[in-house]
Amino acid sequence: MTNELETLLIENGLDPDKIREDYFIDPECRILQNKKHFCFNSDSTDLAKLCRVYPHDQVCEIGTNNGALLVYLDRFKPDYLCGIEILEEPAKLARLNLDRSVSCEHEIFVGSVESFRQTQFDLVLCNPPYFELPEDQNFVSTLSLRQQARFEKNLDLKTMIAQASRLLRSNGRFCFVHRPDRIAEAFVELNAANFAVSRLQIAYDRRDGQAKAILMEAIKEGNCRPQILEPIFRG
Repeated sequence: MTNELETLLIENGLDPDKIREDYFIDPECRILQNKKHFCFNSDSTDLAKLCRVYPHDQVCEIGTNNGALLVYLDRFKPDYLCGIEILEEPAKLARLNLDRSVSCEHEIFVGSVESFRQTQFDLVLCNPPYFELPEDQNFVSTLSLRQQARFEKNLDLKTMIAQASRLLRSNGRFCFVHRPDRIAEAFVELNAANFAVSRLQIAYDRRDGQAKAILMEAIKEGNCRPQILEPIFRG
């Protein structure tokens, strides 16, 4: 890490000892990540590649974390990129990542998606927490920031889909990734929120042949049949 970058982190209230710089998909897409928080992974990469962004689009990510996907999607020339992040520390890093790299107008909103009032986006995307909360309240109350990115403390599947519908204009696109064992629940909630699934992709682990993730694109108030995309094989 250069002295210039260390100075920038300190000026933005971030501890350089906790931050590393990685690239996301493209070596030119440089992202600062907190080593102790959730860091982008294969699900993040596959979701970014699923998203279709067109020039002049208005794009919103629910639970943007460090903003890696938004930084990557900037290359497709949207007019506006917005990240919603309920946790202050990841939001601070996302704001810095976008300020360093994004050419279009952009914003990081700190708060719940329910409290975010802007709507009429062309694309909403989300890599949400996957796991339902256990009944053990001691476990729930002591979740680390990394664990909060994995368990549905701040965002569950039903809320994610309903809020994506609220944020989108008619015929807007919603892209997300989730666990394969929740695909039936996802279809029920998408139907309830007036979405039509347009594209579906499954990611497999090449080592054991098990499905590891489902990726979906759905159209608000759409009238389409799903296209089943070529599977992804990881590992």
